[in-house]
Amino acid sequence: MTVPVQIPLPLPPPQPGTGDGEHMAGRLLALIERRGRALEVGHIASQLLRLTACPEQLQRRLVAEVVESDPRLAWHGRDLVGVAPEEWGGHRVDEAAFCIVDLETTGGAPGGSKITEIGAVRVEAMKIVDRFEMLVDPGRPIPQPIVNLTGITPEMLEGAPLIDEAIEPFAEFVGDNVLVAHNAPFDLRFLNYERRRISGRYFTQPWLDTLVLSRRLLGGRIERHNLLSLAEWAGTAVRPCHRALADAEATAEALIALIPLLLERGTVHLDEAVRFATPRVNRYAHKLALAEDLPDTHGVYLMKDAQGQVLYVGKAANLKRRVRSYFGPGGQHSRRIGRALADLERVDHESLGSEFEALLREGELIRALKPPCNSRGVTRRGRYLKLTVGDPYPRLLVVDRPARDDAAYFGPFRSGRTAQRAVSALHLAYPLRTCHPICTPDRLTGSTSCGGGPCAQEDPERYGETVAEVGALLHGEAWAVGALPGRLAAAAARGDLDRFNEEHTEDVAALLRVLAGLTRIRSLARVSAVVLEADARSPIVNAFFIGGGRLIFRAALDHRAWREAVVEGLERIGGAEHQRLEPMALSDVEVATLVDDRLRELPLRRGGIRLPAGWSYVEARAAIQRELRAVKRQRNAEQDERAAA
Repeated sequence: MTVPVQIPLPLPPPQPGTGDGEHMAGRLLALIERRGRALEVGHIASQLLRLTACPEQLQRRLVAEVVESDPRLAWHGRDLVGVAPEEWGGHRVDEAAFCIVDLETTGGAPGGSKITEIGAVRVEAMKIVDRFEMLVDPGRPIPQPIVNLTGITPEMLEGAPLIDEAIEPFAEFVGDNVLVAHNAPFDLRFLNYERRRISGRYFTQPWLDTLVLSRRLLGGRIERHNLLSLAEWAGTAVRPCHRALADAEATAEALIALIPLLLERGTVHLDEAVRFATPRVNRYAHKLALAEDLPDTHGVYLMKDAQGQVLYVGKAANLKRRVRSYFGPGGQHSRRIGRALADLERVDHESLGSEFEALLREGELIRALKPPCNSRGVTRRGRYLKLTVGDPYPRLLVVDRPARDDAAYFGPFRSGRTAQRAVSALHLAYPLRTCHPICTPDRLTGSTSCGGGPCAQEDPERYGETVAEVGALLHGEAWAVGALPGRLAAAAARGDLDRFNEEHTEDVAALLRVLAGLTRIRSLARVSAVVLEADARSPIVNAFFIGGGRLIFRAALDHRAWREAVVEGLERIGGAEHQRLEPMALSDVEVATLVDDRLRELPLRRGGIRLPAGWSYVEARAAIQRELRAVKRQRNAEQDERAAA
């Protein structure tokens, strides 16, 4: 019996004389120092409080008790905790120091786009006291629409430093001050991307967003909340003009105009203002920089921790878009994904030519690496039902793997518990032997030691009929399946099966799941097909040949050299159909399921050829040639459509 552990709220204060390293706040400070950045609530809950299965709301309450017990700690965002700037706890918002920043860039995505100008303004006690301005050489051409918008020309950037040289002078100007920007996530994405790329560090101080402030404080007073509208409301001396310093100064003046509204609503101190003006973003939003260098292609991604251990493997039709989605606002993730994001330090990837290829590669990597945060495909092996048909009195049992013997094997099943329950249900309905080895008759009485087993009461021939019926049931033969309800009813009449017994009802439910699973596996094992998918990286078409439910051959086909590969693939399918294959492994079932699902989808998309029973090589080759042309036409049409858009 599990005894619940009561966690006191509030947490008990540190005892005198324990020292910083001995209590929670001190340990959290040490953890933040080791990581070199602000930490998300989930990470603190798992690493510091050892809470790995705890609702997010409770996690935040417990972490808040630690943060608010020590003035050296502060909320750096709604779900980020870091070291508080000097005298943080005692600063009123109208006396505090802020660094307001604005960037001009060559586009909207870090990595693909670069910073061309940094402008910053320091505000202290609601007065502008210092300015920072620097043009930055992006190291690439500036698109003409950006030149027209900002007025920054390539000639203006001649001799300007690269961002590698500009980022640290800017960081020195910022210091520990609270960062402020209008639509702050945009600027912080670029700044954190470049600083992490250059030095492995982030801007980890607290920040607030004047866009959020405007929406929450002004409400219906202004129709729009862009920087120009906010500047007009505030009556700023400097108006936004898509130049970094001017926009930073306009934002600073707008912030000064908004601070009295904060005070009116009772938001007096700096930490309260940061919590109020931080958008409800995903708690791992600062890690968005990890996705910026990923390509917009099909492929698989591997989330890794600081030691390089793979935490999670996934596939995507667009790697950058999929990985970025983990860090977007309002992102909801399973507990396993949350654990991966908390420890995430690096994202590796493999670009692949097609979605189906990515699906297959994802399964291969999951089975090989067994990432702790993947829930699908990490089982080491399946379980099988074994019917020892070669014995005089065969038995039915659950085993880890098929052996090279005369027994009949059925499976695989992911859950060993379900398989064992199904066997229990079969023993309720059929008089099968459960003992092993066969009981030796007593020399004096001639009876067996168990006294009541089926081998003591039935002759081998009659017992063999029962075994044959069980085998037929597991093979899905209609007469045996139809007889099952009668067998269960007879067991209930004997008193062996009680429908009010929870164990018995679960056993019968497990048996029905096992029989359905075996039907699905038999169906998959009969699939012979060819799947064609256009490669997104080249003019070729990827071909996947499936025989007996197994992927047995892959080939890259182009418009000239395709016949040889197709002939070889079809020959392998024919060979697989005519040889006795071993029972499918769990990985075979997973791949066969992907293939079957793909074939069900493909009639709408082209590229799927199911080979019927008795198929001929000539007809199959002609069908592949037709689908090959159709897939190429479809790819060309999609490319033309994208180009037109």
